[in-house]
Amino acid sequence: MDEFPERRRLLGQSDPPRNRPERDRGPAIPDVVDEDLDLFGAEDAASALIERLKDVQPAAVLRSEDGEPLLSPVFDPARDRIEGPFGAARSLVVFGAFGTPTSHALGRLLDDVRERFVATVDVAWRHYPDPDAHPRAAVLALACEASAAIHTFWSLANELLRLRHDDPIDLHTAMQRARLDPKRALAAMRAGTGADRIVDDVASARASAVTYTPTLFIDGRRYHGELDGAALAEALG
Repeated sequence: MDEFPERRRLLGQSDPPRNRPERDRGPAIPDVVDEDLDLFGAEDAASALIERLKDVQPAAVLRSEDGEPLLSPVFDPARDRIEGPFGAARSLVVFGAFGTPTSHALGRLLDDVRERFVATVDVAWRHYPDPDAHPRAAVLALACEASAAIHTFWSLANELLRLRHDDPIDLHTAMQRARLDPKRALAAMRAGTGADRIVDDVASARASAVTYTPTLFIDGRRYHGELDGAALAEALG
């Protein structure tokens, strides 16, 4: 069902001119939008990021004595994008992506963790976008890093995880809900702000034997349980 009007201002576009003579108006807007157009206003930066992600090389996986892959590099509150009390007793590191079929359920799961373990668990996000499987993942990752640079990372991350859609207007709405200025965020996205971190996070995923999202690590060890609140709470309890 079409939830939005046919003509709408997309992220990065200015308001359409009003009351201009017909002869002064530009070419008519096509009814069908070409998917190759720069819908988000930061396609060049996203494309450059995707090319860099393709060049991330597999790394040797550090394993525990029982053969389980360990988080690499280790959880670091000074570097990781954390939500929770600084220096909490336990850490939950999430390798995730936005704009995927599982992101909405992941958002609910993380909400549950924060509610249950508000004082004892630090939740950290590491990017692992798969542009081949999820075309919007790279540009949404850049949006979150723009939020980290000029506002707060988790304010937008939580909004993106709650999204039902991943169209430009939905990103614009999520930014507003996160109290983020869309124009400033777009400028940061176009500049590729945070691209180095995203590449480093993908390298971390490779070094931690991560092959899909979401993948979780509790205190540096891979979590193999069900992705539901009760099972994860038991592992964290």
